[in-house]
Amino acid sequence: MKLDFRLLVIDDQPNEIEDAIEMLRMDLEEKGFRLQVQVAEDISAKGIDDYCRAEGRNIDLAIVDYRLGAGDYNGALAAGTVRRRLKYTDIIFYSTSSKSELAKEIGGHVDGVFLGSRGNDFDEVLRGVADTIVGKAVDLNHMRGIAIAEAADMDLFMEEILARAYASKNDAFVAKGRERISSLRDNERSNLTTLEKRVDAGDVIGIVGDNSIFGSTYKWQAVTKLGEMVLGKASEPCKVFATYDTDIISKRNLLAHARAVMDDGMTASLKAIRPGKPEIAIDEAWMIAFRSQINAQREALVAICEAISAGCPA
Repeated sequence: MKLDFRLLVIDDQPNEIEDAIEMLRMDLEEKGFRLQVQVAEDISAKGIDDYCRAEGRNIDLAIVDYRLGAGDYNGALAAGTVRRRLKYTDIIFYSTSSKSELAKEIGGHVDGVFLGSRGNDFDEVLRGVADTIVGKAVDLNHMRGIAIAEAADMDLFMEEILARAYASKNDAFVAKGRERISSLRDNERSNLTTLEKRVDAGDVIGIVGDNSIFGSTYKWQAVTKLGEMVLGKASEPCKVFATYDTDIISKRNLLAHARAVMDDGMTASLKAIRPGKPEIAIDEAWMIAFRSQINAQREALVAICEAISAGCPA
């Protein structure tokens, strides 16, 4: 999993568990994760099997109601269908029935199933299982990789929108692109000879895609300028995105220089160790804050990119 926790709901009346799902959403957001909910539209054996075969690798947790409406296909059978396709995915089997009744219905033919009683402890079971799954993912070394991957995804996102904007028929965008490239040329004197040839040839797209020249900071600055053009500097997305360098780039670079250490022989943590600079301890609180900043910056970036896309004539 990345920062998205993907929940599959198999229930003919999913509105009845909306409160429990909303509590799960808030719980995950406090930990810096995003909840993505997919409600199975076709709760037949074939529909669930097809969905699990196509999308199963993206599911972190499946929750299955026992009573799925009219017909002979009930939640116990549905849970069995999920388990056949998703051998190691956690499943919660729930109903208004007691846990003892649910245990009889599910029998011993579906392994790795948690039981929950709707209206009793279902929200507690849902959040408890999700916390366990998230707990496996937030090992600091593992989260370092996740966080760096998330930052890299946003880096690629910015590169794609800049390429689209600068190659569009929007003269203002194209002019801004040339302005950014000229600024880049002034700031990268060591690469002047090669860079000048590419600038003079009008190779804007090639330069934007060259990370050795047009790195994360330049991409952020370029997207910022385009965002301010279309949304205004005072817009909420632009105000949030204005801190992308300190919120994301600098912290991603810290993680790249972090190594695992044992604080007391028992507790593992990360420390960013850089020559000539003080060590920075990276603990779970630091990671939670960073995940939250990633989510906020991604939301702002999406809003800016959508606005830029709207200004790119085909």
